[in-house]
Amino acid sequence: MELFLVVVIAVLGFGILVFFHELGHFLTAKLFKIKVEKFAIGWGPAIVGFQGKETYYQLSVFPIGGFCKFKGDEMSRDFEEKARDKDSFYGVSPVKRLLVAFSGPFMNYIIAVIFLSLMSLGSYKEIKIPNKILLVEDYLSKFGVVELETPAKRGGLRSGDVIVQMNDKKIESYEDINKYMVFNGKKPVEITVERDGNFEKFTVNPEWDPSQMKAIVGVYYYLDPVIKIKTDKALANYLKLQDNDKIIGIDDDYEHITDIVVNNFLQTNFALKKSAILRVKRGDENIDVIIEFNKLNRYLTREECYLDFQLPEVVVGGKNIFGAIADGFRSSNEIISISAIGLYSMIFKPKKDFSKQVGGPIRIGEIIGKLTYEGFKDGIWNGLRNFFSIVSYISLALAFFNLLPLPAVDGGHIILNIYEILTRKQISLKVLSVINFVGFAILITLSIMVAFLDVSSLIKGG
Repeated sequence: MELFLVVVIAVLGFGILVFFHELGHFLTAKLFKIKVEKFAIGWGPAIVGFQGKETYYQLSVFPIGGFCKFKGDEMSRDFEEKARDKDSFYGVSPVKRLLVAFSGPFMNYIIAVIFLSLMSLGSYKEIKIPNKILLVEDYLSKFGVVELETPAKRGGLRSGDVIVQMNDKKIESYEDINKYMVFNGKKPVEITVERDGNFEKFTVNPEWDPSQMKAIVGVYYYLDPVIKIKTDKALANYLKLQDNDKIIGIDDDYEHITDIVVNNFLQTNFALKKSAILRVKRGDENIDVIIEFNKLNRYLTREECYLDFQLPEVVVGGKNIFGAIADGFRSSNEIISISAIGLYSMIFKPKKDFSKQVGGPIRIGEIIGKLTYEGFKDGIWNGLRNFFSIVSYISLALAFFNLLPLPAVDGGHIILNIYEILTRKQISLKVLSVINFVGFAILITLSIMVAFLDVSSLIKGG
């Protein structure tokens, strides 16, 4: 049942993205009196369809993608003959063709703004990861990695510091730190921290991390590991832990024990012939919980060998309509900027494992379905927020990708039309046909490759 609902939600998400993208093309073409011969959602054979006044409307088998087929926008024997008709795609001015191409990505942008604005209208609970930091080398040293010094350590920061400002930007959460570094890049950053009740300033020179495709200072968030019991989590029940138990030490190590330290320790030692003691504070009492790792795999899998911890939540109040719309535009523009930075990083500073940098329709569908399904477990509004949020992110990514100057996507059409506008010369229809055919072939090849990577990732559980 869960898989069925995840698939249904994913298909619905894709349907919304594709429908409004193609609707943008469709409405603009109609405005300029370009004949739309077919409006299709999905690819492949039709499930249902009907003939309108001049357009055939179709819902296809594969719910990924879609298209508007304009008169003259094809390769056929009578292509040259009808391509320059007044009601055909190539029969109108390049300015109008440019606007038709641009309207699809623009519609994706508008839909994202609407969805993100709707999310700001209602109040909601939001997880707010603290801006208290754990230096990466202090974390890794607990697992035997000692030959490392991060920019944060060199700059004078310490584990337990609370970052309150980066240059002129006020910092209130760990997400603020990450977001700031995406835009800051490798430029030096003046960091103000709260340490032992005092405020101190340090200058840190970030370094490029290819695994994250961004410049980093070298810190994790610092969250005290306070247990949150979930009935479906086997390890907490097996260890007889209780809600609000706080893990204060592992064996004789009591320094910088955080949630990620505890869970990485559990994962690292799973099924080994080793025992350990979790030092737990329960109310006013300190107790020891013994773990025999070689016995754990009799009761649970490696994937289940982790603990859930209390995450700090804040209630965010809903905004009025004008504030919500402003939030929608601000968030959308921010996401597009991050997408541009990510693309630059992927091209010029790629990871060694390229497959982890790309995600296609299958992986995207899994994300839409799973996040929305998990959200609905905590209430209808949480489920809708998750759905609106992830669909908005993907809609903006789709808009950004389609505006890239590549053949067979909208950005390629835009570039060709800009060329015609600037030179006042028509590009030969045969040349356009070849460009579109080659671009489409490249696009299909890339789609197959990405789909293969998606399936491989799912099989591996990635």
